[in-house]
Amino acid sequence: MKKYGVGLILSLVVLFLLMVVNAQLYRHVMPLYTPIMFLTFHVLVYKHLIPEKRYGAYFFFVLVVGASIFFSLPEFTHQQAQEHIWATYGQDLELTEQDNLPLDRSDLWHPFAPSWGYAFVGTVPSSNEHISLLFIPDTGRIFEIAP
Repeated sequence: MKKYGVGLILSLVVLFLLMVVNAQLYRHVMPLYTPIMFLTFHVLVYKHLIPEKRYGAYFFFVLVVGASIFFSLPEFTHQQAQEHIWATYGQDLELTEQDNLPLDRSDLWHPFAPSWGYAFVGTVPSSNEHISLLFIPDTGRIFEIAP
């Protein structure tokens, strides 16, 4: 276990930071499957490449991990989704945050595409009309859904 310690600690720190960013900015819609897979491999890569002083290969692997994290970031944060909805439906729309809703991605296999969307319930104060909206975090599309 001692041989894997530093690589494990580095991977756990990055994983913790990813989970915090996912929770705070993206409200748990960020697809973390690929970065978690690479962070798991990082433990082994670190154990084998660093003692052999193969820093170039290790740096390349770290770049691959960074690229997997970058490509996993959805295009829109939760706050940006709200602002986009207000820009589309008007500033007078009062949004109530809802839980995320799963997206049907059965026709698309993409390891970096979110499988969850932001769900909002809005109320127009002037007419007291309720509207339910689903915001797709990687495309910015908004769908009206049944409440």
